[in-house]
Amino acid sequence: MSDKIIFRDLQVRTVLGNDSWERKKEQPLLITAEIHTSIASAGKTDKVTESVHYGIACKRATSFAESNHKLHSLEAFAEGIAKACLGVTSRALAVHVIARKPRALLHAEYAGVEIFRTRKDALGSWGDDLVQESGETEYEFARRKALAEDERAAAEAEAGKLAHEDRIIVKRLSLSTIIGVNLWERHYKQLVHIDLVLHTDKSTGLSAPASDKVPRYRNFRTVVDAVTDLVEKSSYRTVEALATAIARTATKQCKVPKITVRVEKPSALVFASCSAVEITRVLGDYAAMS
Repeated sequence: MSDKIIFRDLQVRTVLGNDSWERKKEQPLLITAEIHTSIASAGKTDKVTESVHYGIACKRATSFAESNHKLHSLEAFAEGIAKACLGVTSRALAVHVIARKPRALLHAEYAGVEIFRTRKDALGSWGDDLVQESGETEYEFARRKALAEDERAAAEAEAGKLAHEDRIIVKRLSLSTIIGVNLWERHYKQLVHIDLVLHTDKSTGLSAPASDKVPRYRNFRTVVDAVTDLVEKSSYRTVEALATAIARTATKQCKVPKITVRVEKPSALVFASCSAVEITRVLGDYAAMS
């Protein structure tokens, strides 16, 4: 099963942590959700009741987002959105949520969180056990149970890499630095665009504790501050060295267990939008280094 009911870039207004100027102000958030289900029955009957109603899912997500939830972290917010989407109907078996905060950082396009939750993950169970219906034979009931189990297993499999991890994303952090091997590149700072993905083991969860505080290694502001300080003071010749240094700073200084760093150099090529390097590093890669 790879059926999905999707709403993309749902804009909501809420107070969630601080904005780019470190103020507690209402700000826009963008929510994308892919709700995993089976639309086979709805496809045959043409009845929305046989599927997940995306309109109701949007309303539930908006209602949660704009309620007095008193949350501070994107992590806890994404968990709440996942539960809201899965609570629409028992036909919603899993959900892939991306919550983006465009006003989170002064020099980045957005900060965001990406998670995948099955119904069992988020709500504690798949729902009520199936009951044999009146007039249904044992064989028919057994087939219906087997189909439900197959659909649940398929929903779990859809998680892919997100089966084991959650992700915190900083998109297009724009900073100026000395970078390049050419003589003119050694005299003038140029813009680089940096994407960061902080990978978090799902066993630790992104859902915030009762205090709704995020550990240092998951705090995107802490990581961005450290990366900004490094990049703006650096003068590397290669993008590879800069990307490696950023990963080293995030893992060693900020204790991020695993990070993906993408560095784009938009001024490098005349007939291309950029040159870029992307790497993934874990804390152990730098453990032996000073």
